[in-house]
Amino acid sequence: MVGCVSPPLLGSNGTIPLTIVSVIPDIMRHYGSVLSRASAEVILCTNYWEPSASSDIIADSLRTLSKRMQDAGGKAVVKLMYDRGTPKQVVQNHAPVLPKDWASVKLPSQEELPGISMEVINFHRPLLGTFHSKYLIVDRKVALLSSNNIQDRPNVEMMIHLEGPIVDSFLDMALLTWHNRMVPPLPSLLNPPGEEGAVTAPGVNGQTGETAQASHHEAGHEYRFGKENPWLKETGLEGKERVGEAREELRRQHEQGEMHGEEGVGGESAPDAGSAARGAGDAAPAATDGEAVEHPAGGDAAQHPAADATGAAANDQTDEAEVKAVDGALFDRDGGKETPAHIAQHLDIKTHVDPTVPQLAGDDFRPHILHKEHEPFPIAMVNRVPHGAPGHEDVRVPQDAAWLAALGYAQQSVFIQTPTFNASPVIPATLDACRRGVTVTLYLDLGFNDSGEQIPGQGGTNEQVVSGMYKTLHEENKGDEKNLKVYWYTSKDQVSPLNAKAKQRNCHVKFMSVDDQIAILGNGNQDTQSWFHSQEINVLVDAPQLIAEWHQGLNANQNTRLYGLVDEDGIWRYKEGEKKGQKLEALGETSGNPAARVKGLTGAVKRVQGKGGF
Repeated sequence: MVGCVSPPLLGSNGTIPLTIVSVIPDIMRHYGSVLSRASAEVILCTNYWEPSASSDIIADSLRTLSKRMQDAGGKAVVKLMYDRGTPKQVVQNHAPVLPKDWASVKLPSQEELPGISMEVINFHRPLLGTFHSKYLIVDRKVALLSSNNIQDRPNVEMMIHLEGPIVDSFLDMALLTWHNRMVPPLPSLLNPPGEEGAVTAPGVNGQTGETAQASHHEAGHEYRFGKENPWLKETGLEGKERVGEAREELRRQHEQGEMHGEEGVGGESAPDAGSAARGAGDAAPAATDGEAVEHPAGGDAAQHPAADATGAAANDQTDEAEVKAVDGALFDRDGGKETPAHIAQHLDIKTHVDPTVPQLAGDDFRPHILHKEHEPFPIAMVNRVPHGAPGHEDVRVPQDAAWLAALGYAQQSVFIQTPTFNASPVIPATLDACRRGVTVTLYLDLGFNDSGEQIPGQGGTNEQVVSGMYKTLHEENKGDEKNLKVYWYTSKDQVSPLNAKAKQRNCHVKFMSVDDQIAILGNGNQDTQSWFHSQEINVLVDAPQLIAEWHQGLNANQNTRLYGLVDEDGIWRYKEGEKKGQKLEALGETSGNPAARVKGLTGAVKRVQGKGGF
């Protein structure tokens, strides 16, 4: 099935009460909160599982869930799948990871999880069929779909929380992807929610029987939003009136050494057990000319682990702590005011970057977008299966068809945010839309994976593609270049783009909207790998209300719209100040670089070996 889901479940409906647009720890905190509240089963999938502060959040959440299940006299079933290439996958694409090998990726041992029965699979389809999916399904009642892997990277990412019948489509997709026999099977397959015998305990805070997490399978089910939603509770309700309480919580965590340090980007440096994350009001490490300075504890958004396996774990407290930690990182200790310095601290992962924006403009940075109440709306799964063989012919999949149709049928506007943009079908489709008078806005990363994208057949760097598109439209001499608006991602604390190769401020969001009516979002990038080879999970939604809220949230959490626009030759230049008219110093290559291609090939081999990430 090229759509990774049974045909009757391609189209469905549901609600999205929460979106998070922020750094990975903020998203992983919500993953951990939902996971630890499971009643019976968890399916967790990621492209890359890297021992890191992010994976520690999940490990601690598994311990919390195990303790809760053990106290209730039950046992949860957990299925975990990731892609870390191994020679075994030539024979068996879905290679089981035995419990004796869990420690190598910092997973808890079986002995640490007496209340969980867990299976782990390492899935890759050689050569190029990467398992690029990133999602969580809990109790067949809720699904999380995100752009991030479980690793530490200086990326702003995007996650959506889905409820309703669409979760059944996610489950079907996950079962088809798992492929192997499940031992033990998922409880919801034996006793589906809403039917007699369905498992309903333990629920939130150890409740039994009919828990607060009602199922859409039950007659008369009502969808809940905001603090009324038991999966969210107070997640994302960041009010300034709570800043004092947030500061006190962070102060207590710092004093008691509970804040958990992050591993370095790439997993090269171990956490410093003796260092605590800086407080919201502490001074940032000194830096000059915006250069990065080593930041031993990572961003203030880092999640501290469970207190212990027998007491109240951190993920039991996420009803409020998830918000407190974020608020405390974003507001000035004295005036309750959001400042560039605190935004910079929140975005820091391993290294500190001085903010260059003198004061914050536009809406406040808010990781949690708590959506207004809405009725279930149409949602379609637009996925693609992994394709291992080299070549660029495998486009007859729902994902690619949806993207091409969106560009082809757009009447007024197309908005795309993606780290990379070079797939051979998307470039002419974008130019055709511009020729029809459609305004196409692209938020792209400057320098993202340039070495890999210069490998022959990969499509080229973002700068090469953008320069080529503007050149094509200019040479046609019809003025259609005015319909193409390209911006380099600029983080909320900066006034100019930073090259992604510096690993300081990147954006890994994958989002497309058309005419403010429909949106496609999830795992897929607009690059050659995602279009032709990787397994990608995405949803197409018809929900103008949410799309307006997404646009507002995306623009609030970055300065791309304010500072990122390139000129109509595809080059970013300073718009004011002493450097007005000068090219950005961090610009990369617009022509092929042989050395970069060799480096990119090396990186590609490492990714297949499980030593790198997408």
